[in-house]
Amino acid sequence: MISFFMQYPEYWSDWSIRLWQGAQVSAELSLTGFALAALLGSLLAWAMKSTSALLKRCAVFFIQAMRAVPLLALLLALYFALPSLGLTLSGYWAGALGLGLQGAAYIAEILRGGLDALHRGQREAAIATGLTPLQAFTAVILPQAIRGMLPPLLNAYVSILKDSSLCALIATDELMLAAKAIASESFLPMHIFLLVGLFYFVIAFPLSLLSRALEKRFSRGRKTLRGQS
Repeated sequence: MISFFMQYPEYWSDWSIRLWQGAQVSAELSLTGFALAALLGSLLAWAMKSTSALLKRCAVFFIQAMRAVPLLALLLALYFALPSLGLTLSGYWAGALGLGLQGAAYIAEILRGGLDALHRGQREAAIATGLTPLQAFTAVILPQAIRGMLPPLLNAYVSILKDSSLCALIATDELMLAAKAIASESFLPMHIFLLVGLFYFVIAFPLSLLSRALEKRFSRGRKTLRGQS
């Protein structure tokens, strides 16, 4: 066991630089994918809440399709199939788009569920006081809904961060690809992937704890309001 850990000081100066560069790309990739997922997910949630039956059907079909397709298959299709249609994406943007498309399906359901959890009478009461529908949404509905949305949204980001490791298979210079390159050069795969696993744990575990803490706090607040009513 001691000899296992003694390898780290010998190679750390080289490993740390390359892994840190890969970690930066992974962080940027996951944030870009989450931003795309949040934007598209908001549009899908709006479509599902609209009065247009066509928009609702299109949104539901997209969500079901994205949830049914494995992320790896989606990434490979974006990276290898799109060039035959005249559209070539780099590994980074193919990865970000794939993460965003699939993440949007889950975020749309989170947003829809958060909005449906509120009684529709609140919107009607806000409009009755003289607010426009947009003002009622931004000033009354959204601040309450976001309390219930925030914990699952954090979990969605953690999932996107972990799924970004699949982008190594489409030549994205992120953490997992850097780890595979170092492992093939040093013949110490266990040492490298242990560090990679530690990186994901250090980022994902605190966010998961924060999500659970927020969920408990907000649910406690809802129970208090029910008790008062």
